[in-house]
Amino acid sequence: MTLPTPWATTMVLLGLLSLETAGCSSPAPAPAPAEAAGPPVEQTTPAVARDISDAELLALVSEKPDLLLIDVRTQREWDKGHIEGACFLDFLEDDFSERASKLPKDRPIAVYCAAGGRSADAMSFLASKGFKEVYNLRDGFYGWDDAGREVSSSEPAPLPQAE
Repeated sequence: MTLPTPWATTMVLLGLLSLETAGCSSPAPAPAPAEAAGPPVEQTTPAVARDISDAELLALVSEKPDLLLIDVRTQREWDKGHIEGACFLDFLEDDFSERASKLPKDRPIAVYCAAGGRSADAMSFLASKGFKEVYNLRDGFYGWDDAGREVSSSEPAPLPQAE
């Protein structure tokens, strides 16, 4: 009995591989009929959860009068200045998730923190809870301030709750 040479074995394997990639392998199972899939699923508008620049935030504020702007920094950070018209909801407080879950889900929401990290987490949290339109100020308050945007020392806007 003669054993195949390594060259012959390699050629056989390459031949099988080319048949596989050419679609000559065993056929894939046929998809299930549409009737078996159940009732049609209602198409909904996909949720928005994305980072935005300071210029995009300014545009959103003017285009969407119902935009809810939320500063998720600490009280100490808030007290040093914030974006005019923002609500305050500290992401690091124990009750953040409870209070954030009570926000109205039918309003667009923009969140920001110092540099964009905590607010990215807040945006992800809100999106996971079914909020349909959530934005994160990419470079946070530092980026806002560095861009020469207006900084406020006013009281926070009231934090609305869903009805």
